Amino acid sequence: MARNTQLLSLIAQLRAETGRSQEVAVGIDEVENLKVILQRVQEQLYDDYEWPHLRVQKTVSLAAGQRYYDLPSGLNFDRIEDIKLKYNGVYQDLERGIDFDDYTSYDSNATTPERSNPAQKWDIRETGSSEQIEIWPIPSDNTQTLYFFGTKSLGNLIQEADTADLDDRLIVLFAASEILARQKSADAKQKL
Repeated sequence: MARNTQLLSLIAQLRAETGRSQEVAVGIDEVENLKVILQRVQEQLYDDYEWPHLRVQKTVSLAAGQRYYDLPSGLNFDRIEDIKLKYNGVYQDLERGIDFDDYTSYDSNATTPERSNPAQKWDIRETGSSEQIEIWPIPSDNTQTLYFFGTKSLGNLIQEADTADLDDRLIVLFAASEILARQKSADAKQKL
C-alpha cells in the first residue's frame, strides 16, 4: 500500500489482479484502456471521499491597489473548506460574495477605485482570460494575507511516469473489480 505510485506500476498491478499477462507485447492494445480506467477510478475515489493527506493551506498576499489575484495553484476550488484573512496579526473571517451594495460602500469600479482595510469579502470572477479572486474593498496597503484551507487538486494520471495521489491498492482493486464484473468473473466482488 503506497501513494505516489507511478501509472506504469499501477498498470502492472491491475494486470496481475485481473489475471492478465505481464508481458509488454501481450495486451499492448489494452494499455490505453487500463490507463483511462485507473485515472477515472482515482478521480471517482477523490470525489467521493475526504482525504486528510490531501489537505493543503495556500496563501495569497494582498497588494495595495490590487483588485484581482490569481488562484493559488494546487488547490481545488470546489473543495475549499475555509478562508481567513490575516490582518494585523489576527485571523478574520472573510465572506464570499460581492454585490452592488458593497460597491456602493467602497466603489471598486470608480475611475479612482476606493480602497480600505481590512478586506471584507471575496469572490471568483472571470476577468477575460482566466478566473481570478476579487477582493473587496481593494486593499489600501500591503499588510494582508489570505489563507485558503482545502483539498489539493488531483494530479494527472495520464503519462506512465505520473504518480497517484491515492493509495495504489485502493485504485487497482476498485479498477480490477470493475473489469472483472464486466467479464462476469466470480472474484469481482472479492476484489471490491
